[in-house]
Amino acid sequence: MLRAMRCNAWLLVLVAACGGAGGDDTADDDVVDDAGAGDDGGPAPDAAGPALPVCVLGCTVAADCATGAAGSITDADNYTCDDGVCAWRGCLSTQECQATFSSPDYVCEQAFGAATPTCWPTCDTAGDCALASVLYDADNYECSGNKCHWTGCNSTTECTTALGSADYTCEERLGVRNCWPTCTVAADCATASAPYDADNYACDDGVCAWQGCNSTAECMTIAADWVCQ
Repeated sequence: MLRAMRCNAWLLVLVAACGGAGGDDTADDDVVDDAGAGDDGGPAPDAAGPALPVCVLGCTVAADCATGAAGSITDADNYTCDDGVCAWRGCLSTQECQATFSSPDYVCEQAFGAATPTCWPTCDTAGDCALASVLYDADNYECSGNKCHWTGCNSTTECTTALGSADYTCEERLGVRNCWPTCTVAADCATASAPYDADNYACDDGVCAWQGCNSTAECMTIAADWVCQ
């Protein structure tokens, strides 16, 4: 059970950082998030790329941002309402992480380049971090400071096998080796969601590169209280 939960641990943190539940759930973007933001300290915090405009939850007070139970990493005290949008503060304690993931095998620390304190699965060896996936087995992790850190894909074969599609490649972009959807034109990257259709992508050297949201109107197709910022 614990290891199954770990696969979504970092994705939950990313959702929380964007204002809780309610984000776009299109299939292609979920796959990129799972492979890229990943589990167990995925690469997003290490990635050193330009800031993109993203869909964020609007608010009047921090309580508007809360989605989790009291004592979790997504209740009201984990947010601030900054200039009308939700900003996740990170986890506030190891106890919050353990309560959120129903396991004692988590710690709250600011590590691996994360901008905020984050919940990390604990480990003694990389094998403790491994999942039953070629993309998330022991050779895709390091156990550093007793915390699991996903180090990226090792090959395109890992990506195509784990994601069940030949339309992925393993490349180093934004500071990490990750699985990226491939393309010939931007339309190859598009989904049926307004923030993720063709005008939100570029096809950069054969790889889909999301360019961010274009407008609050796009974000409002997720829910009325989301804005592009």
